[in-house]
Amino acid sequence: MNFNTYLKNCRETYNFTQEELTHLLQDSDSIFTQLDIGTLSRWERAISNPSIDKKLKIMEFFQEHSSLAFPCFNAENYEDIQDQICHNAIENIIGSSKELILNFPSHYIMVDDLKITELQDIKNIDNIIEISVSLDQEFTKHFSQLQDDHFREWAIHPSSFFLICEYKEQFFGLLFSLRLKPNIFEKLINLEMQEKDLTTDDFAGVGEEGCEYLLNFFSHSQKSAALLFIRYYTFLIANQRDILEVGVATMMNEGETFVERLNLSHYRDIEQDNHTISFYRSPLKQMLVNEAIIKTIFSK
Repeated sequence: MNFNTYLKNCRETYNFTQEELTHLLQDSDSIFTQLDIGTLSRWERAISNPSIDKKLKIMEFFQEHSSLAFPCFNAENYEDIQDQICHNAIENIIGSSKELILNFPSHYIMVDDLKITELQDIKNIDNIIEISVSLDQEFTKHFSQLQDDHFREWAIHPSSFFLICEYKEQFFGLLFSLRLKPNIFEKLINLEMQEKDLTTDDFAGVGEEGCEYLLNFFSHSQKSAALLFIRYYTFLIANQRDILEVGVATMMNEGETFVERLNLSHYRDIEQDNHTISFYRSPLKQMLVNEAIIKTIFSK
């Protein structure tokens, strides 16, 4: 999607004339003081293009009118949203990480050789669960104390989002996110309870408002990482009515850098058992509206 299409769709969705929207934007922020109808019209026709700062303010304006991160995507189906996210731009966001994203020689890999599948659609679930537990123990220095039964029960919950990346039918990466009830998310992010204490009663149901908690991520290459996060951003946008916040906890230095690139804000550090746990959280609207995401979503 191009930004001009987004702008026009949003204006028409809320029944603003170009004149009305021009005045509303002028009143909303001083950055639009010099805006006139002719300029707005040229933006909609893609004759000219607003600056990144103005795009952000326009997106924030329509967020306030809709309570959605991307109101123009509200009627889009899952496949259409996924198709509009730029692979190269996602790679630029996630960057590299020696701990989370390995450097498997990318010139041997074609994107078409990588397959992204939801966990319930693969045959070797037990193997994937075993890998997930091993990665969690490695990344959290065994602090989380999660076991196979935790991952298995949580992974098959209807509101969980568990993706597997395969390369020539071999494991190549995963991304696992839980949908938690807001009060449980708050307890977890403040370490008033630990991951191992979660039960499926703490999960938000399908169609129920909740918060996404990114539990596990790992990839053998930047290409597979990009594909996993394209699917994850697609999932977040497609479910934006039901997702309030996104959060994560990490004990790795590189993990902190990686999480910050996803536009999650540092919330607090907690010292426990000689380990520092860093918690990050952001409202979904904040996570999805930033310069990097604009380039990712509106690059086509």
